[in-house]
Amino acid sequence: MDKVTPRKTVNIALIGSGFMGKEHSKAYSLAPVSCPDIMATPVKKILCDAIGDKVAERARLWGYEEWCTDYHEILERDDIDIIDICTTAFTHADIAIDCVKAGKFVICEKPLVTTMEDADRLMAAVKECHAEGRTATGFNKRRWPAVLYAKQLIEEGVIGKVLVYNGRYCQDVVSRRKTAWPGSSWKRSGGMADCTSHIADMCRFILDDAYDSVVGLTYPMVPTLPIRLPEPGEDPATIPTYTTDSEDLAVIIAKMKSGVTATLYQTWAYCGAGEGISFEVHGTKGSVRWTGENPSVLQLAVDYGTGNTGFKNIIMSGSPVDGHPYRNNVPGHRGFGVGVADNMAFQAYEVIQAYCSGKPYNPSFVDAYEILKVCDATRESTRTGQWVKI
Repeated sequence: MDKVTPRKTVNIALIGSGFMGKEHSKAYSLAPVSCPDIMATPVKKILCDAIGDKVAERARLWGYEEWCTDYHEILERDDIDIIDICTTAFTHADIAIDCVKAGKFVICEKPLVTTMEDADRLMAAVKECHAEGRTATGFNKRRWPAVLYAKQLIEEGVIGKVLVYNGRYCQDVVSRRKTAWPGSSWKRSGGMADCTSHIADMCRFILDDAYDSVVGLTYPMVPTLPIRLPEPGEDPATIPTYTTDSEDLAVIIAKMKSGVTATLYQTWAYCGAGEGISFEVHGTKGSVRWTGENPSVLQLAVDYGTGNTGFKNIIMSGSPVDGHPYRNNVPGHRGFGVGVADNMAFQAYEVIQAYCSGKPYNPSFVDAYEILKVCDATRESTRTGQWVKI
């Protein structure tokens, strides 16, 4: 029996053991299996969360070697290579600033932060520490093979000159949200921070473009809610209510630097439907579209002048003839499909490649800052009813 020659390893410390912390943890396990050319095997070293009883058990179940409740302990560790921030959005800024100042490579879930004040503080720290090339933002939607292939086809001119981009992201939150806690606000999180940021980034990425100006509208769809559910026999009318400015809807028209018009639509009132994210790009020769509800399929329609119009389905498989960048990392049989776990593993793979190669990761904190400016400009447009320059 022969021994295995191990790869180089990188040590991961993950902060935040909630929903996204679990997804990122799964990704670090899957990445070296899905992507055999990965430059180092991720080692899940430390899981950190302020809730001690939960983090201890999750660290054990998710395969971490250690756990802690204070992220400052991680900053002092010389053996930690990458810090992954998966806490709630409004806590990101201070944690990320401390990680950057500690000289760590940092990946932070989106939204990077929720306010421009925090964004400016974070960017000042990144600039002061010359850390632009040591940051990554979790805009994982970029890593779907079909999204990358759409970008490739557009760059190759398959659909001609791009005229219009439409992006959409809907989630069922309003129907499930029964209470509002004092302090709940877009400054903590919300639909535009969580969802609009994704589709705004996808537009910028797919078109390889930048935002020039926007006009838009965002507002809470159910602004007033009780602060708690009633006890048995209690009159609901006697429970205090809280009025929130959480952004449940965002509708944006954007002018891109290239002259392309982009529309971005986000709502948390996707009641009964769960989640739906999609985009379509229309050019002078054809169109391309994709939906996260069928993520393994890219739809392409091209006018060849034959009269045979309509979309055809391109399945993202591991066949050598497929043109997408992850064709060597997905199942080889058409129809097996690509799922969220694959998507997150590709993001983990790209982060580790960037860390090991020393090449900047895209999207970095700098890229995320550009998306925050779009969200902030949409709020200003909501207040003024005017176009706002980015």
